[in-house]
Amino acid sequence: MYSFELLVQTNEVIVGKNLFCVALLCLTCQAVFAQKHVHGEGLLLIAQEQQQWQFEFVLPAADLLGFEHMPQTLEQKQQVSSMINKIENVHYMIKLPTSCQRVSTSHSLAAFLDANQPLAHLREHEHTDIRVTYIFDCKESPSFAEASLLNSIDPLNKVNAQWTINGQQGAVELTPSFNVVRFVK
Repeated sequence: MYSFELLVQTNEVIVGKNLFCVALLCLTCQAVFAQKHVHGEGLLLIAQEQQQWQFEFVLPAADLLGFEHMPQTLEQKQQVSSMINKIENVHYMIKLPTSCQRVSTSHSLAAFLDANQPLAHLREHEHTDIRVTYIFDCKESPSFAEASLLNSIDPLNKVNAQWTINGQQGAVELTPSFNVVRFVK
């Protein structure tokens, strides 16, 4: 749905105007280089293009599941399935004003149930992050986003939120007692 397009025409490279993707790409690159894998801490990247808003969480698997390897027991497989159900209930993770409707949800948890996925090689002490992405269509720009996962996932005690909205960037550290990002219009 969103792509960064490169068009080649007579030896010229024309970059497609997709600020949404570029903004998210910039935030992701910043986050990857600045963010270490720390249990109890996550990342929330927020990007907006017109009415489309994207919220992407990057969270330690240990905080969501209690482990970071392929599930080895029936109980661990059930933990993965349970977390998938929770994530697909968007309010478990994030709350927005009613003017925003979820368009799609994607996550990397399915890889934990598929032995053919790249996670299959993970050992018990390797670190793995889970990515959860929500796309919303907002009739009006939201004035806030509540990171409700901070009140739902006990080991998680901090989420670093970064955003690019209307050409403006911002960042804030969210905690269970301060879990709302406020957007200035």
